[in-house]
Amino acid sequence: MVLLDTNVFAIDRFFRRDERYEVNRQLVARLPRIEAGFCIFSLFELCGISSFNLSPEELKRWSYHFDEVYGIEILEPRGLYTMLAADWFARFSNRMFELFGRKMTWGDAVLLKTAEDYEVEAIITWNKKHFEGRTIIEILTPEEYLRGGEGRKGGTRNR
Repeated sequence: MVLLDTNVFAIDRFFRRDERYEVNRQLVARLPRIEAGFCIFSLFELCGISSFNLSPEELKRWSYHFDEVYGIEILEPRGLYTMLAADWFARFSNRMFELFGRKMTWGDAVLLKTAEDYEVEAIITWNKKHFEGRTIIEILTPEEYLRGGEGRKGGTRNR
């Protein structure tokens, strides 16, 4: 599985004049055929960004059906349903502060935590520099991922 960063979806939905849009769109078109995930916290981040451009009704509809719109899996926090909320929150908070120690923003840290928890093959982002030197997980731009094809571990879905 690959984990997608918020910027992939922000460019797809709101920045069609961005110089990266065409390559980004190629990746988005391929998503239903690959094993790809998006962190629930990243979805919340994207909804906050999108709230400036979408009506409350559009935002709710888009967010509740995001996985269907893009053909991806929304990844919930690991351990959330297996321990008491206070215990989960303490562990989550401790891990987040460890990641902040690597000089990361909330959005990047929670994405990396999800990537590590799910043991993903790669993170796909337009902001490689935010993750380089902070993880052993492969960090790829959409363009790099597309050049590598769908033959990566995790490969294509059976749909």
